[in-house]
Amino acid sequence: MNRSSNPAIKKLGKNADAFGFGAVERASYAGIGLKVGIYVALTLLSAVLFVALLPTLFANNPGVAAAMLIMFIITAAISNIVAAFRPRAAGLAGGIYCVAEGALVGLVSALFEAVVQGVIIMALLATILTLAVVALLYFTGIVRVGARFRRFVLVALIGTLLTQLTFFLLSLFVPSVALVFYDNFGLQLVVCIIYIVLASLCLFTDFDNMTNIVENGLTKNYEWYAAYSLMVSLIWLYMEFLRLALIIASNRD
Repeated sequence: MNRSSNPAIKKLGKNADAFGFGAVERASYAGIGLKVGIYVALTLLSAVLFVALLPTLFANNPGVAAAMLIMFIITAAISNIVAAFRPRAAGLAGGIYCVAEGALVGLVSALFEAVVQGVIIMALLATILTLAVVALLYFTGIVRVGARFRRFVLVALIGTLLTQLTFFLLSLFVPSVALVFYDNFGLQLVVCIIYIVLASLCLFTDFDNMTNIVENGLTKNYEWYAAYSLMVSLIWLYMEFLRLALIIASNRD
């Protein structure tokens, strides 16, 4: 059996054995795939139901609809943090995240579809294609995920978060900063492509986490964590493809 070079995964495996989980059924690729399917179904179901009910909610009680949107945003953020830092809680937290994020994704998708016809199908196909290419590159060994790869992705993610936070704060005090960005097609396009590349790189680390979890014999509850991590990257990638389509379409008008 190949052992992971990832110290976090090694530690999880040692802890599982230390607590006497040796006889417990271990994680498998099939189990991870099943849980990814469950999360995808939850996300899609939540998106469809919320978009279907939203017009009625806004017509009858707009205050409740607005409160639900805020609740979904907060719930998605909290469950995301819980699942990320407590892998054993990823099953429940990941499910809650998919339901909350699914409602938000459904709303954004419906709004974008109203502006650009067919954008949902385009974004879905682009996401699936990217996932397939990343899986092919990773599992054939063309792209290997090592310590340097992970450090690069981590630094890039932190840099992205800090940049977004800085831009948000500047926009509050200097509104012209936001106008400069949103009126610049080239800048929007470059930023969106950078995010797509970064989300794709996260898929490589997600696949590597799956491999590490299975190869190091972690227990089946870690399948939920692997599935949750993949869903976070896929949802982010899908949203960026939606944004890319809107940016391109807006420039044509």
